[in-house]
Amino acid sequence: MKNKKPIIFSALALLAIAGFIIYKTQFAYTEPHEVLTQDEFTETYEETGALDHVDGLHHVGLTSKSSEAKILEVMHQMTHQKIAANQKWGAVPMTTKNIEQLESIVSSSEKIQSDKVQKELLGFIENWKQGDFSEADAEHNYIWTLQGGTLGKARGLLSKEEELEFIREWFLDDEATEETKE
Repeated sequence: MKNKKPIIFSALALLAIAGFIIYKTQFAYTEPHEVLTQDEFTETYEETGALDHVDGLHHVGLTSKSSEAKILEVMHQMTHQKIAANQKWGAVPMTTKNIEQLESIVSSSEKIQSDKVQKELLGFIENWKQGDFSEADAEHNYIWTLQGGTLGKARGLLSKEEELEFIREWFLDDEATEETKE
């Protein structure tokens, strides 16, 4: 019986270490020191035409006649460029053109079920128009909750380097990636 105590203690210590590692890698997230500004994004990608092949909401089928579910899906995917989450499905670039088109669609939509939700979404879009993405994680989680999300909750914002990597991975073709590295 005397030998079981060290084994139990060792097992508990290993469980504690494993729990800490899981917490740090899955849930804990420190805010980045530097984030990509909308001006930097515009200068690097929009003004150079690097995103022309994916810019415009027609690429994802969003129109003024789209359902609330489709609007939420596109807005949700736009936030993916800015947020840290364990899982992300789909992405739509956070371009000036997309933000402007989205504002027009949301403000005139008769498909959004609640005035409160429409007002919230327009508030998010206004933030984005101003280049303010400081609440993109909370905005993502609001939309994610409306969609009944269970996986992929935002846990913070991406650093500048992480966002640049996300943009390269999701939006740039190989030729454009080489040009932005030079």
